Amino acid sequence: MSNTPKSSMTVEVEILGETYAIKSETSAEYTRQVAEHVDSMAREIREESGVLDQRKLVILTAIAITDQLFRMREGVERVKAVAEKRAERLTNEVIKRLEAVPEI
Repeated sequence: MSNTPKSSMTVEVEILGETYAIKSETSAEYTRQVAEHVDSMAREIREESGVLDQRKLVILTAIAITDQLFRMREGVERVKAVAEKRAERLTNEVIKRLEAVPEI
């Protein structure tokens, strides 16, 4: 890992018809993809809920995206736990079989 500071760039994105200049250390393409996701979620929530107040819509969007994040984290933890159990079982099986091999 390098101690060199990453260079940041400013990318213009549009969310709910408003243009924002986002300063980011990630690529412009990635920043745009993130903004497009936020815009898409906000539009979906506005359509489903009928909320027109921009402030409320932003809060509902933040809650929905955070919910997605938390659910994905939980999913990752479940998969990780299953993988760890399987790895432990396989390791024990390999050790058991190696111990059963007669010494030469």
